[in-house]
Amino acid sequence: MTKQLLYPFPRIPTQDLEWGEWAIRINGVQVSETSIADEWDANSELVLGVSVRVRTDSFSRLDVGNPVLTLTATCPSTAFVTYAEAEFRAETSTAGAGAEVRIAGAEVSQILVVRPEIIGDDQSEAWLRRRILAEGPSLRLPLDTELDGFPTSSYSFTQRGMPDAPWRIVVSADGLEAPFAHSIRLELNEDYAPVRKLIAGQPEPHLARELDATIVRVLVGTAARLSSGSSGEQSPDSVAAEFPDSIAAAAQRAAQQYLHLSLTAAVKSYRLTPEKHEYEVANGTRLFKD
Repeated sequence: MTKQLLYPFPRIPTQDLEWGEWAIRINGVQVSETSIADEWDANSELVLGVSVRVRTDSFSRLDVGNPVLTLTATCPSTAFVTYAEAEFRAETSTAGAGAEVRIAGAEVSQILVVRPEIIGDDQSEAWLRRRILAEGPSLRLPLDTELDGFPTSSYSFTQRGMPDAPWRIVVSADGLEAPFAHSIRLELNEDYAPVRKLIAGQPEPHLARELDATIVRVLVGTAARLSSGSSGEQSPDSVAAEFPDSIAAAAQRAAQQYLHLSLTAAVKSYRLTPEKHEYEVANGTRLFKD
């Protein structure tokens, strides 16, 4: 039996690499890593890109061909993965490549990780086709799904032939552990002038409080519906603790923030004393308070 080298293979030296800065765009607008949680929602398109330059003799020293820059984007909470690659263009003494991935906001939530690598065809071993030549700095983006980052879209209800209302909340979850960012959406009606102010970031205080109250009602009501008939199983608070990205966790945050109750207690109040629950919502959101 002949000896075969499995790991490690030589890589491109760090001094022969020059990685560029990450470029992040949301709906075509450049944003920073620190502001992406404020700018992103599930209705956005994210474009993430990076470039690299390499000394051309590095490839020949490693005996590799057809090098490419690859980007792999993964989202653990939604099991989303996408991939892009770009070929190198040779110049006098260096070769450069730039790649970018496009991601629909509805595909990801909580955390998005993008890893850049240089990969090439290895010619040193007959059994080895492609291998990693270098790894660049990873990009880890927090995509906030707290209550303030409620997945939202806006459009004209009239143009779509829908019944008139300032907003509606659409819920598609079939279990308390369902990912919050993919299970619920706030849809705002652009036909209303006060709603247009809300969209522009200048909401009238009473409108913002009424919207908070609506969100609390829907989240707690959804938790009550999804947990009904689950006697002997986990409590809503237990599900929220086990699945921090879930609709149960979002409902728990709303119950704690506005009602000063555990989610389990809020669900009990919603079911047994709805009139008391409505009073708690009005009090907690300071509804119509000057």
